Amino acid sequence: MRIHAAGKTDVGCVRKHNEDSYLSDADLGLFVVADGLGGHAAGEVASQIVVDTVAKFVGDTREKDRTWPMEYDPTLSYDGNRLKVALLLSDRAIAEDIRRNPERETMGSTVVAGLFHGSKVTLAHVGDSRAYLLGPEGIRQVTRDHSWVAEQVANGILTPSEARVHPFRNVITQALGNGGDLEIEVQDLELGKTERLLLCSDGLSGMIGDRQIWDIVTQSGNLQRAVESLVLAAREQGGEDNITAILVGLEPDRA
Repeated sequence: MRIHAAGKTDVGCVRKHNEDSYLSDADLGLFVVADGLGGHAAGEVASQIVVDTVAKFVGDTREKDRTWPMEYDPTLSYDGNRLKVALLLSDRAIAEDIRRNPERETMGSTVVAGLFHGSKVTLAHVGDSRAYLLGPEGIRQVTRDHSWVAEQVANGILTPSEARVHPFRNVITQALGNGGDLEIEVQDLELGKTERLLLCSDGLSGMIGDRQIWDIVTQSGNLQRAVESLVLAAREQGGEDNITAILVGLEPDRA
């Protein structure tokens, strides 16, 4: 199977600077969306650290015969361990940058990353950047937001529709670089031939609903047009945050 993908990031309609960073590398099979926190010259630094650190570690571990820098988790696949350690190293790299640059002490980043091996994709995430699976049967969010409103929904205190407009909807409970215990969620999924994987920052998912996302992707002629239309739709709904989206699909190898 051959990977094809498209990505786009946009500053949105309100923010002056884009603190999102993303990576779309079909050769590595690696796709990352990082949403920086902490303001200009801080959030964008943190998100770029995440993208660079994850890309380097995943690239360095394509072969299994190397020294492992942290405890290996036997409950996870090899690719699951690669992503988990990559995010732990990213957390450490942000903390080290803050030590060197104390003026960036408030910076951090959310992240969602997908690593492909054939039709299998391993996902890892921290924060409220999301992954969705989209197919003929509809759209399904496959990551769980690490956010205050998501906890309230899980506890039955808020409905999903209430959470979308709640004043605390942007309060996250997990982020890289925040100095606390990280809850890195890792999972392995199979991507069907007619399915697409969407990775996005909350600047997209917070502006347009799941049904609109699915409609746009299924009605667009190709992945690049789809991501451009997703970003445009988020801007048309107010573009209150930076907007980043990556769409990934599989197609048979060419003869």
